[in-house]
Amino acid sequence: MTTFERIQTALEVGTTRAWALVGYWTLKAAVVAAFTFFIAVRPESRRPSRAPLAFVACAAALVLVVILRQPSGSSTTLVLAGDFVALVSYVWLLASVLALGKCFGILPEARGLVTRGPYRFVRHPVYLGELGAVLGFVIGAPTFWNIGVLVAFYAAQAVRMRLEEKALTREFPEYARYAAATPRLVPWAPVSFARIPTASRPS
Repeated sequence: MTTFERIQTALEVGTTRAWALVGYWTLKAAVVAAFTFFIAVRPESRRPSRAPLAFVACAAALVLVVILRQPSGSSTTLVLAGDFVALVSYVWLLASVLALGKCFGILPEARGLVTRGPYRFVRHPVYLGELGAVLGFVIGAPTFWNIGVLVAFYAAQAVRMRLEEKALTREFPEYARYAAATPRLVPWAPVSFARIPTASRPS
């Protein structure tokens, strides 16, 4: 609804800042909508997660994205810069989700082991895309509230990554070799995993 209102306002006033705010809210709505869709179509996992910590971390990550506050006193340049960072991160995020295919998941559950696409460069490209998108939103609206949300979001994602790696290590013996050769979150030089069996995995 806020995105729709921002579009109406931009059509009326036609300023660069108004359209920058349209981009901010459109990207934010797109992130929420995409994850809602992929959650709805995901298949059952091999071993469903029942750990309370996993549910708390996942719920916190989703809620934190929603409660980010919109730009108010930010300059148009900051809003546009934030939109750019969020857009690049969102493209990376979608590429990572497409690489996962039907193995996409929110809870730290083992649906398979994927080493193709963005997973050749980092073990958690979906989380990297999420963090980048939220960082972009914070750049566009650098308030103490949003910075706090970013820190909390990173903490929630760190918990999810740790739990997911435990689940994958338990289900796939070859994951240890993949993890040893691939950075967790920060990409570096491309690595070939031709000898690693390719199946699929959660986010």
